[in-house]
Amino acid sequence: MKRVFFRMALLAIVSAQTSVLAVLADDNVETPVLRVMSWNILHGGRDDGETVGPERVVDVIRESQADLVAMQETYGSGEIICRALGYHFHPRGTNVSIHSRFPIVEDISVHEEFKCVGALIEHPSGQRVAFYSIWLPYGEDIWLPNVRARTSEAKMQEACAPSAKDLTSMRDAITKRLADPKYADASIIIAGDFNSMSHLDYTEKATRQYERVIDWKTSHVLTDAGFQDTYRERNPAVDRAQDSTWSPRFPDQEQDRIDFIYLKSSFWKASESKIITQHPVKFPSDHAALLTVFQKRVESR
Repeated sequence: MKRVFFRMALLAIVSAQTSVLAVLADDNVETPVLRVMSWNILHGGRDDGETVGPERVVDVIRESQADLVAMQETYGSGEIICRALGYHFHPRGTNVSIHSRFPIVEDISVHEEFKCVGALIEHPSGQRVAFYSIWLPYGEDIWLPNVRARTSEAKMQEACAPSAKDLTSMRDAITKRLADPKYADASIIIAGDFNSMSHLDYTEKATRQYERVIDWKTSHVLTDAGFQDTYRERNPAVDRAQDSTWSPRFPDQEQDRIDFIYLKSSFWKASESKIITQHPVKFPSDHAALLTVFQKRVESR
């Protein structure tokens, strides 16, 4: 009996140790991470030189460690940039493009080729991302110095109406494109140069910074459809100087947040989001780069 009892006790100890090791192993599993950038690089990044400009674009992307880049104003520099980074290149037309560290499984583009490109991308975790790089139009340059002082809210809304119209069309087309059950598990990220501001910035609390409370229509197009504005999600306190993506090159113009990364996902959540405006020599664009870091959602136990 003593021998049987000893064996049973030994088995219990081994079993307990195995359970502890399994928990430890589970805790040590690396959490999936996805780093996404949106960036209008200004004339292919070539304003400061045909060679040195794109090289500086590469520097900024490499330093950010971005896995996916939604690029606007690619204008012939995409192949050079992707080759330097060792990324997959997915262009559509001359303007918008996608740069991916991970394999591109399928083209899922919608709308006009100058304004929208989409790619289904497979993350190493096995998760698939329906990733869109977009550029939206505007009716009047309300960012020029002194323009807003003489412009009514109605006129400002009118200037951004083209962006709301196009984004609505894109959203509906994306929804239709991804309605097939085979995309049911895919997260959706829509990123780009929206050429409009956000209702999440021009709030009552931020009146001293923006002078007016404006319910911008363009930003409602995606947030009302369940998308998260990932930058504002991680930076809830409005800070106009810190938040602005327009424009590090033109500080005399109206400083605004007009570049966005939106997410709809049951797998990913934004863990960090920041504006990038620095390069050791000279930042190569009139738009700041926007970077959001995503991590796997932690399910409650």
